[in-house]
Amino acid sequence: MKNMRRFIDPRKIGVPIEDSIRKSLRDPEYRRHYMRYSVRFTIAATVKSLRLSRGMTQKQLADRVGVPQSQIARLEGVEDERIPTLEHLVCVFLALDSRAALYLSPLPGFRGPKREIALV
Repeated sequence: MKNMRRFIDPRKIGVPIEDSIRKSLRDPEYRRHYMRYSVRFTIAATVKSLRLSRGMTQKQLADRVGVPQSQIARLEGVEDERIPTLEHLVCVFLALDSRAALYLSPLPGFRGPKREIALV
């Protein structure tokens, strides 16, 4: 027998993840956790990406911000569920020679204006 792999069309199995998330976002508790994790993950990924693109170590960034290296490690990780303050993020992004802004948009499936608030 030949070992043949069959192509499975993902549109024909299960529910698309976007539909599942959209439905789940109707629950206020789920929406709160989803948004908190989404914000935390985005901050962590952005800080790490900017730091690496600048060729900086966590220690170098920490020295520029004036905080311990462990605080930068915690900021780049997603284990800590706390959201850093806007003041702290502004300091970090300034140390990374980046513009900091708060971008607001409606959740998937909802309508509303998009806004950007420049922090630096």
